[in-house]
Amino acid sequence: MATKGVSTRSEALEFDDFKRLIDGLHANGEYRWELFCLVSCTLALRISDVLNLKWSDLLRRDYCMVTEIKTGKIRQIPLEQRNLTRIEELYTLMGRPHEDSFVFTNPKNGKVYTPQRVNQKLKDIQVRYRLPVKHFSSHSFRKTFGRRIYNTHGRSDHSIVLINRAFQHKSIGTTLLYLGIYQEEVNGVYEQVSI
Repeated sequence: MATKGVSTRSEALEFDDFKRLIDGLHANGEYRWELFCLVSCTLALRISDVLNLKWSDLLRRDYCMVTEIKTGKIRQIPLEQRNLTRIEELYTLMGRPHEDSFVFTNPKNGKVYTPQRVNQKLKDIQVRYRLPVKHFSSHSFRKTFGRRIYNTHGRSDHSIVLINRAFQHKSIGTTLLYLGIYQEEVNGVYEQVSI
């Protein structure tokens, strides 16, 4: 969450780097942070919506219903079976908390993490796991989702429409800007006039 009036940016991870991060967190027993990264990316949620999730929103369900805090829009997000299995495994590894409790609480005080605390932790994770991005934050996972869809669908116009619908952006232009595609195209124009 940015300070008002301050421009922030985040970068998507390459999907192989995302998987490496998830696997590394799991191997090191950092289940809560593995779950945070998994849920943030696979559900393409903003941090405010991730921190608002309860276990009952994720367990034994075919989909997750979220009313986005930022937009007020309602999203019905399918829970892919492999991701759901991993979520349930992490639930068990985390001691099977009460299903009506928030998922991302600090085990020391039982309070939901703040966005600022999550982003501080992610900075530590970025360094520890040598993530090859300069600007890494909670929003990187939503962008990772978008970039994964864009790349796996052949970087096509159809992929942009799919991402636009998933994110419920008002325009395709917003989606292009969000994914950094506009800037890539502009940079490509300059490369075409090399002598």
